[in-house]
Amino acid sequence: MIRATLAWGLACLLGLSAPLTQASEGAALFAQHCAACHQADGSGTVGLAPPLLGEHWQRLGADRNYLVQVITQGLSGLIVVNGQRFVSSMPAFAGQLNDEQLAAIATHLQTLQQRTGPAYSPADFAAARSTAGNPTQSRALRMQLLK
Repeated sequence: MIRATLAWGLACLLGLSAPLTQASEGAALFAQHCAACHQADGSGTVGLAPPLLGEHWQRLGADRNYLVQVITQGLSGLIVVNGQRFVSSMPAFAGQLNDEQLAAIATHLQTLQQRTGPAYSPADFAAARSTAGNPTQSRALRMQLLK
């Protein structure tokens, strides 16, 4: 208890409380909204939801807008990951969660994938909300990035 309090106090003094809060909130939101299908570790569920980890994410993750679009607009249709076919529909979360929550989930996923780079921001998701899109367009972007 004392260590946690000291760590929190030090984080506040160093201006690190926001990233720490986003990290814990991201993990909790991922567990609540994503893990039922994609599992807590992002490994996916055979026949239901693809893994959010692996080599294909090196290319998908290189375009920061891809993850933002999928979380905001959803994804549907056939995709293939490591030879496994997935035909399902991921819901759009823009109507359920605010920009801060979506950014926290995306940043948590980035951490699970061990990708480096700046944390996702609410502004990333605000921009995606103002752009037209749908699950089919998310799938088309995925196919383009994986060519």
